[in-house]
Amino acid sequence: MPEQPPPRRRRVQQRALDTRELLLDATVGVLAEQGYAQFSTLAVGEAAGVSRGRLVHHFPTKLALVEATLDHLVERYRERVPLHLDLITDGPDEGRIARALDTLWSLKRSREYAACLELIAGARGDEELRSALRKFDGDLNAALDDAVRRLVGIVADRPGFDAALMTTISAMRGLLLTARALGLSESDLEGEWSRMRERLVLIFEEYDPAGA
Repeated sequence: MPEQPPPRRRRVQQRALDTRELLLDATVGVLAEQGYAQFSTLAVGEAAGVSRGRLVHHFPTKLALVEATLDHLVERYRERVPLHLDLITDGPDEGRIARALDTLWSLKRSREYAACLELIAGARGDEELRSALRKFDGDLNAALDDAVRRLVGIVADRPGFDAALMTTISAMRGLLLTARALGLSESDLEGEWSRMRERLVLIFEEYDPAGA
């Protein structure tokens, strides 16, 4: 059995983990609520109630903070997606595709994904940020792919299914970016999503005729 650190060291380690978690959550909040233009390590420290010295101790650069936040969001996503699968499988076959699309949409409507959208919007002139987002996008899609395979099994291996799924993700992301840029109201956004979902159901009907 591995030797346990002394109680005082364990308390110090736990405080460090708590501070790190606090800073990552504050980063999400600043991005989602204030936007990328207002995002800075100073703003994050103020939102978290953490001194600049403590913040720099955990994250020496703004990029390090962003990269850690993106990894944090992937883990959150991996935890949450399986919890939503019952929302899809419970209920009649009819409407299953729409339920699956609505479930994915609800995950994309989260505060965490809103923070990601702000980073995407701000990445145009920042190659380091673009590189971090490419890794995040790959990790996020891998997490989604794991969940989808648990849901649909070998259907995920049928020709064209991956392309249909990526089309869906891109369409949702595009709609959400447009909504944030133009300041669409909640009702207008949901109306746009309702129309988009109708078209997406037609794409997936090929793979789940009974679920249309």
